[in-house]
Amino acid sequence: MRISTSVCVLASLLLAAPAMRATSISVNLGQSAQDYVMIGQGNNGANYGTYLNTQGSCVAGASSTTCSLTGSYTGSTAGYTGGTYDFVTTYLGTGASPLGAISEAPIGDANQDYFYFDNIPAGTTMYLQLDESGGPNYDIPIYAGGSFVGGFDVLYVSPVCGGTSLGGASCDQIDVGLVSGATYTGEVTGSATFDSSTVVTGNPVPEPEWLTLGGLPLLLAMMRRRLLAGVRA
Repeated sequence: MRISTSVCVLASLLLAAPAMRATSISVNLGQSAQDYVMIGQGNNGANYGTYLNTQGSCVAGASSTTCSLTGSYTGSTAGYTGGTYDFVTTYLGTGASPLGAISEAPIGDANQDYFYFDNIPAGTTMYLQLDESGGPNYDIPIYAGGSFVGGFDVLYVSPVCGGTSLGGASCDQIDVGLVSGATYTGEVTGSATFDSSTVVTGNPVPEPEWLTLGGLPLLLAMMRRRLLAGVRA
């Protein structure tokens, strides 16, 4: 009985280890090498701007389109301290982006120049790939299974307006959203916050030092001693 107890307790600790290792990661995304574009779709009737969003370089496949923004990132957590990133969005279809958005607040509000997605078609995925300098790659889901997984913010860098004339309005995000066909274009920077347990592909998150730097033989030795103690009893 003591043998079984020792092994079960140890097994429970090992099974719990991944959850214990999960930690909140925050990275700062440097200026992208490609443009992020918002295309105004007009006033929604309550003075909110509406948009279609497209990002970076897009490549159409047989039945879907993949778009990406690339740049460099920095962070303060071991394994995520710096390297390059790819923010990748894939949606079904090979035409114009179907990703709809709406301004966070109506014109005149302090938050008028922020937006959130209000129409993301089924089958759309967004993920952030971090390529740590001299280290592994990590793929972090941003949007999957119909919901956002982690915190993700993008901010424009010196945006430029184009497309349909704004009719004397300033080149602000809210104004572009209120005018159908107007565009708001520029490189972006931003940040991402996620739980390390959401890393789903790429090379795995490094094991803690106690397990990789000689810790595993020590753990096995502890198991052997516990088993022998149980037999002697």
